[in-house]
Amino acid sequence: MNMKLLLSAIFSLLLFTTSFAQEKAPYPKGKKGYEEAYKRNIKKSRIGGVYIPKDINEAIQELDALSPDGAKVKFTNAPEEVIATKLHFGLGRWISVFWNFAEGSRYVEYLRNLGITDPDHMIQFTIVSYHRYKNGKDLEIDKQVAHYKSEREKFLLEYRSRLNVISTETRPVKKGN
Repeated sequence: MNMKLLLSAIFSLLLFTTSFAQEKAPYPKGKKGYEEAYKRNIKKSRIGGVYIPKDINEAIQELDALSPDGAKVKFTNAPEEVIATKLHFGLGRWISVFWNFAEGSRYVEYLRNLGITDPDHMIQFTIVSYHRYKNGKDLEIDKQVAHYKSEREKFLLEYRSRLNVISTETRPVKKGN
């Protein structure tokens, strides 16, 4: 119950502060449109009126500034494993939407340059890092990145192993023309 209250408070505050400044940009069409939008977005410090952090330190400062004091106390006192899973679809969704994970942002580019490419891992990395900061722990960025890279590789290997080849075909190559 307390986690729901925490989540509601954080989400309400953040939604209220950002709902008045939405950009009217068309959704990018096709791969080329997406790539153009991504290239534009990674250069912006604000998208839709929302400040986009440039790195994990700024992300932590933004989350700290936007969160109510009572919510921060509950967040800090909860175990890391609980926070990482319970807030993934609340605070994590907010992070994903408002820091523009779908179309790219300078924070997404920072995370990709670290080696974290999966949006769910980006969310987890941000929440876990913020929790560690609030508890005065080392963020262990290198260890976290290695963990998320390993998880991604495991997922891709498992996914590829489940693919079934429907048929194979070989054709002779004509030489000389």
